[in-house]
Amino acid sequence: MDAGRVELSRYGALSATPSPVNRMMTQFAVDFRDGYDINLGVGYVNERTIPRDLVAAALKEVLSRPDKYRVPLNYGGAKGSPNLIGAIRRFYLRNLIGGVTEADLAEREIIVGANGATSLLESLATVVGTGTVVTGDPSYYIYTSYLRRAGFEILAIPEDEQGIPPDALAARLQRMSGDERDAIRFVYTMAVGNPTSTVLSQQRQLQLLELAHELSESRGEAVPLVVDRAYADLVHDPAITPPTSLAAHDSAGLLYEVGTVSKVLAPGLRVGYLVGAPGAIMQALVQRTSDLGFSAPPLNQEVVSWLLDHHIDAQLQRVLGEYREKA
Repeated sequence: MDAGRVELSRYGALSATPSPVNRMMTQFAVDFRDGYDINLGVGYVNERTIPRDLVAAALKEVLSRPDKYRVPLNYGGAKGSPNLIGAIRRFYLRNLIGGVTEADLAEREIIVGANGATSLLESLATVVGTGTVVTGDPSYYIYTSYLRRAGFEILAIPEDEQGIPPDALAARLQRMSGDERDAIRFVYTMAVGNPTSTVLSQQRQLQLLELAHELSESRGEAVPLVVDRAYADLVHDPAITPPTSLAAHDSAGLLYEVGTVSKVLAPGLRVGYLVGAPGAIMQALVQRTSDLGFSAPPLNQEVVSWLLDHHIDAQLQRVLGEYREKA
């Protein structure tokens, strides 16, 4: 008997061959030679921006304050640490433009993924069921690679210098049959494109949100707009307006904004979060986090909560300065 032979699911069979990002990151972790090799991987963080001293200070504070950080070395809740959720809410209010107010955020939930923003994107595709995902072209290949292996079809709309053109998407939707439109599960876009670096303006985001609303109305069921804000805090050219939050404009509850601290603090902390309207999707995502391993590591969450409350503003300026100098 060949112990290696087992009937795999479609996803399992397609995943038996490592994806490009899997191969690249594995090789980088194993045999990358500092000062000799060049890392061409898209999305890696500049090591000089990672605040090692602040992480050490945060760790000391968290472990010495059981009154505030109750069980950082034990299991955590699937929704996320209350300290971290509060810190993310305050971070939103301090740093995001676009008219976001406490009242806007009071009507939305914040949840923390099991393992960074990527785990939330994977979980979203798991809980909504397979179908078609609308995105830009060039696309974020790491996510679209996963989506295809999971059984999704990709409808890629060619981007221009500002991201997905809403009029091009509208024209494509008009040409689609009813069954094709009914197969659309969500629209996925990045506030700052990877690999293109295109910055999606608030006006264009609003137009995409309106298209998602129109599609939802015609179908009688929600078609969410998922905005990935992974790089939104890295816009270092003062001549470019950073992409804004749409939380103040989402009266229908179709907007889900995915954020991460990987790019401004440290990828190894593995903390990603999602801001969206309460409802079945958010509840299912929290359960998915529980199924994946109960929660993101509580220690990491509490460290990030301390950093967001005490040092994130100065850290953002440090990061932007480093990337501006590198550019």
